[in-house]
Amino acid sequence: MNPKYQPILEPYRFKNGVEVKNRVVLAPMTISYSRQDGTITDDVIAYYESRSNGVGMAVTGSAIVTSSGKVFGGEIAADHDDRIPSLQRLAAAMKKRGAKAILQIFHGGREALPEAVPNGEIVSASAIAKEGQSVIPRALEDQEILEIIRAFGASTRRAIEAGFDGVEIHGANRFLIQQFFSPYTNRRDDRWGGDLDKRMAFPLAIVDEVNRAVAEHAKRPF
Repeated sequence: MNPKYQPILEPYRFKNGVEVKNRVVLAPMTISYSRQDGTITDDVIAYYESRSNGVGMAVTGSAIVTSSGKVFGGEIAADHDDRIPSLQRLAAAMKKRGAKAILQIFHGGREALPEAVPNGEIVSASAIAKEGQSVIPRALEDQEILEIIRAFGASTRRAIEAGFDGVEIHGANRFLIQQFFSPYTNRRDDRWGGDLDKRMAFPLAIVDEVNRAVAEHAKRPF
């Protein structure tokens, strides 16, 4: 190996004290191997156990924080406490060979599947349909926004209880967090929309809620 790449294989310590055995990370990939209720199958376990071998950190594909945010059939669910035993299996498999296990959490917003969400109702920051689509999402009410923010915190608690080493907040790929950030999909005129600071209110509130959950529930660096 070229010596300049040697640091990739050396341990790295984060500011919170967590140390990974190397700097190779398994990036999150959606595989849709879970059951339709989001519980983990043996195929999911086999996939992540195999691909976590040798890396310093492994990140799951997206896990829903509420049932209204489901985008893919067979994706991981972290939306209720009864998912914790299933998530425990996954965390243990990912950590079996020394990798740190990270659960990616998200809400799909208007990218969700009508047939997969309650009452077939798609929600977003504003009532703006996807390009080329006829389904118009319903703009979230203020109380619903607060409930989704709290759901990110609750899913973080479940990840902690399941034995994960961290969570990754999915804020890209046109999902709900990005829908609030973008002036194209966020046309709100309340505290959640308008200028950049207001469009950032929802993403930053999620970060704060996740940090609150970590401070309250994690017994070790997370």
